[in-house]
Amino acid sequence: MRRALGLAIAILVIPAAAFAVDRALVEQAKSANTFERARAAGPLAKDGSPAAAKLLLDLARDTDPFVRDAAVLAGDSLENPAGVKLVAGSARSRDELLRLNLAELLGRTRSADAFETLRGLVGKDRSARVRGRALDWLWGWSKVPGALDLAVEAYGDDDPAVRAAAVEAAGRMRGEAALELTRKALADEDEGVRCVARMELRYLAPDEALAGLEEGRKAEGWRTRAQTVEDALHLRKVAAVDALVELVGDEVLRVSVAAHRALVALSGKEIGRDVELWRAWWKVNRANWKAPKGKLGEAKGGGKKSVARFQGVEIVSGRVCFVLDRSGSMADPMKGDADGRTCWQYVTAELAKTLDALPDGTKVNVVTFNNVPTVAARAPRTLGKKSRAALSRFATKQSAGGRGDLLAAMMLALSMPEIDTVILLSDGTPSHGEIVNRVRARSFIRAKNRMAKRAIMTIGFGAVVPPERKFMEGVARDSGGVCVFR
Repeated sequence: MRRALGLAIAILVIPAAAFAVDRALVEQAKSANTFERARAAGPLAKDGSPAAAKLLLDLARDTDPFVRDAAVLAGDSLENPAGVKLVAGSARSRDELLRLNLAELLGRTRSADAFETLRGLVGKDRSARVRGRALDWLWGWSKVPGALDLAVEAYGDDDPAVRAAAVEAAGRMRGEAALELTRKALADEDEGVRCVARMELRYLAPDEALAGLEEGRKAEGWRTRAQTVEDALHLRKVAAVDALVELVGDEVLRVSVAAHRALVALSGKEIGRDVELWRAWWKVNRANWKAPKGKLGEAKGGGKKSVARFQGVEIVSGRVCFVLDRSGSMADPMKGDADGRTCWQYVTAELAKTLDALPDGTKVNVVTFNNVPTVAARAPRTLGKKSRAALSRFATKQSAGGRGDLLAAMMLALSMPEIDTVILLSDGTPSHGEIVNRVRARSFIRAKNRMAKRAIMTIGFGAVVPPERKFMEGVARDSGGVCVFR
């Protein structure tokens, strides 16, 4: 009897010990040091026990964004069903940011145990941001029963951004239901949703997408025409070049420049942004043209109608927003500057020169950011003598210091309906705000811009380490823009 009782106790005790979180890891997760807490996220997720998952949740609620981001990214390693269930239970929190982060954390698990929670976030969460983010993390769930159906159902949402996320999620999962949804979304009342549907159609039904390029290039909305450029470049067919040649003559510079760059990439020729020259070239070469294979080279120039430059970036748009980083690094002395200016003083002086070079009638706004973004005007100013002086004065009155909420500044710029081009100058180190991890920040910018269709040009100002440079290059590349380093 005593031997049997002892064996039963041993059986009960061993599993409890096996699921105990290492004491050193517990101390690390509760450390006063931000770096140590962030480092604890991955091991806690790999442990996956309820006790470890509870600590991971604490990190997801942390006041420091670096720690919160680390907890979200650790979702890739969270596999224990008990741990997933515990984390999922907090998705009903009143804290919108926590729900937003848990949508991604649970999405990263690719766990069937997380699916019902994601279903609830997609269908019932009161925040469109959360509903959209949950859909963005269904992309890799094509093998989970019900995932595609969930995306299709979500297309009934009242918010256009959520519908766009639903169309992209379904398109990424493929299948006949995804194709039917995409065809339906081509007639959506919102132009941004229609753009996303066109983007997905080129993967689901390339021949249909190719046939729709002619209609796309004639569309009334410039965003649809910009999307048509992207689709034509992706499809690389004769009919695609037909559309691009005509779009070189588009009245909106944002579209014309994109079409020109696409043609240079597909043809290897540079004959300026002149529609008649491209028509003549295409008439001679159309019959024997063969699409290039593999990765295309990047065309840097904007063609003969470039109107100004800012830090090496050609400004070929009539509606521009400058987003300028004025965090602590910009208070450093500008190396090699004969006037002994700080980096920020140098940048604002260059901005003034660019504003002077831009023609009258150009619509311009300026956003500067450190701990919070600050915007020069509620709506872009139409350039004239007084507006140039006002915009320049706004920038020079700002001072450099603090951290940088790059994501909030970009969300602000991408929300301006009158803008079609954003020029971001930064060292590529987000350091303040809701999200600071570069991978996450880039994904949020991309998601915002999938409907907005702004061309994003980036200037890596003092971006010297590979992660900084990769981030700045990626943000530009996602929109078909150009990145330069200074």
